[in-house]
Amino acid sequence: MDREILSELLLARKYQEAMDLVKKRHRNLRILLGLLYSEEELVRWRAVTLLGLVAAEGRTDLAPAVRRLLWFLNEESSTVGWCSAQAIAEIYRNNPGMARDAIRAVLHLSDDEEVSLPANRNTPILAGSIWAIGALADSEPALVSEMGPALVKFLEDPEPAIRGFSAWALGRMRFGAAKKGLEALLEDDSLINIYEADILKKVTIARAAADALENIRKNDE
Repeated sequence: MDREILSELLLARKYQEAMDLVKKRHRNLRILLGLLYSEEELVRWRAVTLLGLVAAEGRTDLAPAVRRLLWFLNEESSTVGWCSAQAIAEIYRNNPGMARDAIRAVLHLSDDEEVSLPANRNTPILAGSIWAIGALADSEPALVSEMGPALVKFLEDPEPAIRGFSAWALGRMRFGAAKKGLEALLEDDSLINIYEADILKKVTIARAAADALENIRKNDE
């Protein structure tokens, strides 16, 4: 029952009520973690947001959860990973000390050939790592800047989600060296879903690239 209620609260963006429900019973934190793998995409993303809010309160029982999420990114876990990388990034953004060891592993999935090459990859995990880079671009620019060259290469990737997330992240990073690669995507009409400011938006890769170029232009002024 709590799983269904928590899902409904997340869809309605009733985060305080959802927080109260998670506090009510310890098992509800496990339920929240389980929603990162919900079949409903918006529920997964809103679960990421709520975990960040839980982290901001300093919940000490999140530390084992971070280790579990990191395990789900491991090939040996035999899972698709879904929103594990995004959740670690959001926990770190709200409480750096709680995920300090895990965040570098998450960010560097994008330059790990065992994960990033098309023949080897788990696409949801790689896309989650790229989203994490973009999500931390404002608060941790020094931490994510070294990932720019790897993301520029992904602008030519055969997977629309990888191209689109990379364009979005590079725009948030204001990564000037990405201009040529982004310009090449201005006629790419492939659709992707991008989660930003609690909203899951369907956009073309061309739109994501144009927005990224605008962010870079403003940064150069």
